[in-house]
Amino acid sequence: MKRNTWLLLTLTLASTAGFATDRSIPLSPVLQSSWEFVTPGTGARLRPHMGVGFWQRASGAKPGVGANYVSAIEYQLPEAAPARVRSASFQFSGRPSQCVGSEPVVIEVFAYAGNGKAEVGDTQAGSHVARFSANCTDNPAFARPIDVTAIVRQLSVPSGIRHVGFNIRKGNNRQGPGLFDLTAGKLTVVLADHPVGEAPMARAPGAPPAATATGNATTGPGSRPKVATAAPPPAAPARMPPAYAAKTAAIQRAATPRQATP
Repeated sequence: MKRNTWLLLTLTLASTAGFATDRSIPLSPVLQSSWEFVTPGTGARLRPHMGVGFWQRASGAKPGVGANYVSAIEYQLPEAAPARVRSASFQFSGRPSQCVGSEPVVIEVFAYAGNGKAEVGDTQAGSHVARFSANCTDNPAFARPIDVTAIVRQLSVPSGIRHVGFNIRKGNNRQGPGLFDLTAGKLTVVLADHPVGEAPMARAPGAPPAATATGNATTGPGSRPKVATAAPPPAAPARMPPAYAAKTAAIQRAATPRQATP
């Protein structure tokens, strides 16, 4: 039993030794910005704390007077060919700051090509990647990772600096205050050691690679393409002339001892 266990372990290690492994890279943000859009009005200004949703002005202000908050987060991508990006996920957290009422706040996430700089245009850029609802008491929606593999793969380059950004906005016309404080999380990128979609090559440790016949390999100018051919069947034994066969049979009979008869 012990011998079988060691044999199984050895075979498992040998079978996986030749396969490439994925590498998970957690990335911290290089930029965090939050923009306040005064309402009613058209002004925008950069704020020190990240948030999303509507902030209601106090001091006797009418309902609907305050500011909408939009946040943007950017990450520098690792240098890798797009085909090596197996997956990418983005996650952030939030908690109520000024939130009243039972109607949930719809939060939308958009992804865009960033540049590592805080710009007001980042708040309206990108393509939609996620939507969820958050309420004023419990917010399990913030714990959900967002699949952003497509945009990360699109922006990745083998060499050079590239950024991917995500802006977080309020997506519904909810009445009343519904502001959430945000904390930037990680962007986790999983890279494969081989292009995704191609099987990794594997062979026993120390074994030379197998030779492969190809249809376009040539040995020199004007030579014909090499093609794989089946091995020829074994040659049949040559037949002896009748006279030589009879003489050989007579010699064999003479060399065979006779058995005594009772």
